Amino acid sequence: MSRSTKVLLAIIAAAVLAGCSSTKTGRDRSISHSPREQVVRIEYDESAYALPIGQPTMLVGRAFIYDAINGGERSGGNVDVVLNPVSAMSEQWFNVVCRRGNVLAGKADPRYAARAYASKTNSFGQFAFTNVPSGEYYLTTRLYWMDTKPFSGAVQYGGLLAKKVRLVPGTNTINLSDSDKCRGYFH
Repeated sequence: MSRSTKVLLAIIAAAVLAGCSSTKTGRDRSISHSPREQVVRIEYDESAYALPIGQPTMLVGRAFIYDAINGGERSGGNVDVVLNPVSAMSEQWFNVVCRRGNVLAGKADPRYAARAYASKTNSFGQFAFTNVPSGEYYLTTRLYWMDTKPFSGAVQYGGLLAKKVRLVPGTNTINLSDSDKCRGYFH
């Protein structure tokens, strides 16, 4: 075997072995956060919910976000949208989870969840709630998408969108978008 063939085989063997070696990996610091504080949920109180007053109303809107990484708009296609009446429990959720980025400990009382209205968006992110009593609500959705970064693989972006809304008789048009990101739950 010639010397050049031996050198070539040594280079190929070194390349194969180098490909099998493990490399040190680090965390993507852009998505790291400190541990979330657990906050005790307040007790469900039936008397905190006012009886629906006035005419039923309708809410229509869209869930979307501007994608600053790739440009363009990301629609919340086929996602759940929740309309939750304002109460002590929903205000706690909005302030503790959405604004501060913490976690409510334990499961919510099923009676609390039964008070909320739910809808699903179409492929364009459009949603509608019909025959909902007038009043104040928290409008909420989750909007996520996957993106690929060179050399690091897929990265998930998005999170919670929520805001307080007041529905009046008639048709209300309210969107969930960039200005409604929940701090601590959106990347």
